[in-house]
Amino acid sequence: MTATNQIIGLLRFSYPSLGGFRKKHDTAEEAEAFLYDAARLDRRIALFERFTLPCLTAQTDPDFTMLILVGETMPEPTQTRLAALVADIPQVRILAYPSLPHYRAMRRAYDEVARSDATHRTTFRLDDDDAVDRDFIKRLRHWADKLADDVPTAIAFNKGLYVDYTQSPPEIFDATEKTPLAVGTALTVPMDHPENIYRRNHRILAQFYNTFSEAETPCYIRTVHQDNGSEPAFTGRTREMSEDEIAAVLDAQFGLTPDELRRP
Repeated sequence: MTATNQIIGLLRFSYPSLGGFRKKHDTAEEAEAFLYDAARLDRRIALFERFTLPCLTAQTDPDFTMLILVGETMPEPTQTRLAALVADIPQVRILAYPSLPHYRAMRRAYDEVARSDATHRTTFRLDDDDAVDRDFIKRLRHWADKLADDVPTAIAFNKGLYVDYTQSPPEIFDATEKTPLAVGTALTVPMDHPENIYRRNHRILAQFYNTFSEAETPCYIRTVHQDNGSEPAFTGRTREMSEDEIAAVLDAQFGLTPDELRRP
């Protein structure tokens, strides 16, 4: 039987889960105080609008769902601004949940949009300050269909670009990870299987699942800045592409230029 995959991404936009953060918060109130700082929210919205939003609208395969999970207590101006930004993107759905344990919230969100007419479900993760290239969904579907099995299979896209805004001017460089990065990493499971990509830390997926790594195509942009949710770390090769090669990738796969990435 030919596999049919429902592809669902999930982006946590300052969602105050219990657990799931580099910085530990003992209560939902502590998480909210940190996440809902007005200046921080403005910076997150700006990164989302600059990187994540264009990559969602540019996908050459439009057959996917993108969930944006927010807290019910998120300040109203940010909720309104976020809703306006995605209002005309049919693939995007905003879910507002109370503070829940991290994985319980992830599972509830994915289950809320599960379809009954697919044989498999491919869940992927994306952060609100990163981007995937315009062929990401097409590429993910290709591998998910090929690798679909009766057991979970993780799919990682290990080659991409970084933009480091902690440097002046911002540095743009390539990286090929040897363990799965968070950006675009996916898990393909049979439709009745309960797990999704957030079940395990992305760096250790191969300890728990059959794992396929695509390391040929630069297919993500990860940003480094003062508000990163996890400490940026590299597990493979970096800085192997020339400036001209990087510019060509940005143009062909993201519709961007180095100058656009380096502007404040």
